[in-house]
Amino acid sequence: MKISYNWLKEYVNFYLLPQELSDKLTNTGLVVADIQSVEDDFCIDVEVTSNRPDCLGVIGIAREVAAVVGASVQYPKTNYTSTDIEVSKLISIAVEEPILCPHYTARIVRHITVKPSPEWMQKRLKCIGLRPVNNIVDITNYVMMETGQPLHAFDLDKLSDKKIIVRRAKSGEEIVAINGARRALFHDMLVIADGKRPVAIAGIMGGKDTEVSESTRHILLECAQFEPRQVRRTSKATGIASDSSYRFERGIDPEGVELASKRAVKLINDYAEGEVAHGVNDIRSGRYEKKRITLRIERLNKVLGLEIKRDVASDILKRLQFNILNEVDTFIDVEVPSYRGEVYREIDLIEEVARIYGYNNIPTKTSISVRGSVKSKYEIVEDSVRHFLTGIGFYEAKTFSIVDTSPLQSVNLWSDRAGVDIANPLRQEESRLRTCLLPSLIRTRIYNMHHGVEQARIFEIAKVYLAGEKLPEEKTCLSILADIDFLTLKGIVESLLASLGITSKCEWMAFDGSILFKADKSAKIQLGNNILGYIGEVKELEFKTSPCMVELDLDLLVKMSNFSKYFQMLSQYPPVLRDLAIIVDEEVTWASIEKCILAANISFMTAINFFDIYYGKQIPSGKKSIAFNLCFQAFDRTLKSEEVDVAQQMILDSLYKTLGAELRKQ
Repeated sequence: MKISYNWLKEYVNFYLLPQELSDKLTNTGLVVADIQSVEDDFCIDVEVTSNRPDCLGVIGIAREVAAVVGASVQYPKTNYTSTDIEVSKLISIAVEEPILCPHYTARIVRHITVKPSPEWMQKRLKCIGLRPVNNIVDITNYVMMETGQPLHAFDLDKLSDKKIIVRRAKSGEEIVAINGARRALFHDMLVIADGKRPVAIAGIMGGKDTEVSESTRHILLECAQFEPRQVRRTSKATGIASDSSYRFERGIDPEGVELASKRAVKLINDYAEGEVAHGVNDIRSGRYEKKRITLRIERLNKVLGLEIKRDVASDILKRLQFNILNEVDTFIDVEVPSYRGEVYREIDLIEEVARIYGYNNIPTKTSISVRGSVKSKYEIVEDSVRHFLTGIGFYEAKTFSIVDTSPLQSVNLWSDRAGVDIANPLRQEESRLRTCLLPSLIRTRIYNMHHGVEQARIFEIAKVYLAGEKLPEEKTCLSILADIDFLTLKGIVESLLASLGITSKCEWMAFDGSILFKADKSAKIQLGNNILGYIGEVKELEFKTSPCMVELDLDLLVKMSNFSKYFQMLSQYPPVLRDLAIIVDEEVTWASIEKCILAANISFMTAINFFDIYYGKQIPSGKKSIAFNLCFQAFDRTLKSEEVDVAQQMILDSLYKTLGAELRKQ
């Protein structure tokens, strides 16, 4: 926000040099980025944070200066003379969207003369970087920069049917803005229309067809309040941004519309020789109710760590133009001005007192005690997962939690309920909270492929959002995508579990694959009685190869992980290895075979390792051959061949009785 030093002095009496003023404003939280000399004036560039839209006008900055120097604000004059002709007889106003436009005013000035604005006004506008156009346009810009309230002047003779309708745009409508940009309009956009067509994009920019020109004789002055989110969405969708949209997006003073409208009409009356129609066409959906807050003196001093007397705090709030309703020794009841919408809690009042009192006056301790914090188990697991995956060549991705409603992004592995839609999305094409991380990684993989990266190994740790009874249920997940085969990714998952100290056996169960995975190369991962995740090979999309993916429940990994270290003595006796190949039905899984072998309860069997699956002429139809390795080793003796033979036969008998498995003969 650029302001003129001389312009500022018109509203508050102070004797600070530009640099001194800059330091004072910076100390109160309005950081001055730059000071430039402009002829006999100074342009002061103030960095206004998004929560202080009241400071997007010179009067707003004047209030801050007045509070700092202890002066009062001198508001500009708004009185003017009007004719007997009523505004309502000259124009008809209708607001069809009172939620999107809670307050709309229109005043009419007739028989104006469009000419250059006075020199003093041009100098102030040039000082802050605005180009003078003519007296009408310059006055609307001047008042906007003065009050922070945008205005717009229409050529009254160019408004069809002498109507103004605040409505949503209709399909197929378009507008050419004052800057020459032609834009198609959509139903979710708010427009100002006459009897035939849109004449302005509400809160953003007027149309070229009704702009003020040298031939203009009568004008309609619009001053209104528009819903901030609506203005922001429309500005983004049309690609048109303006000083008006910048202010409306952050919220204007709901009680400042009338002041700005009167101020502009007075200037037009003075410098355009116009006749002001009597009255105003004022439509509003409700009255603004000012907020009331109680400031406890004890709480103020406890937060700031010093003793500020009640009368000092009260004086600061009065200087900031807060209305003191009641004050006693222990508390102050305050009514918040309409232009301070960001102040709604007691802590906000404490901040106001602190910044005007001076942060430099708040004592600090010479010694600061620093306490180290122990990482939570969740943080330890998350760090371990990152170190493990990056150590084997994976890259971490970060994608957005808000996604579109395409079939791919609608995949939900964790629930059978629909996704959670956002009531007021910033972008209509992204209006849902994601229910699965894998579609986002697929999009990332496609993006990399289009930019020349043919092979990718990526992972992401983030939350998914599942529909709940009232609020969405948040689940933290780990997703992995890599251009590797199914069994390699399965091995990575098993190694990851081992690195987290998870000793419970995983069961890899049949899974239909959903729309993501190939049905014959996908599995549901069961860990104990809980579902750990889903793994599979990606169906044909845009890839030259078919990468594999897995999504795991990180919350379950945290719960099951165990970082306690246990040591045991290694056996001094040699192991005995036996390779076996069995024939089983095709639908029999390795998990069921492994479970059956363990059920034989051989005390000196130390390992089971799968190493081959085979289909061929030697194998009957509907059957498959599974080859695996068994390791036998005792801690107290060397095993005899007879003992291993007996143990092996017990395992084969168990496999035959449970799964109908037969030993494959060479």
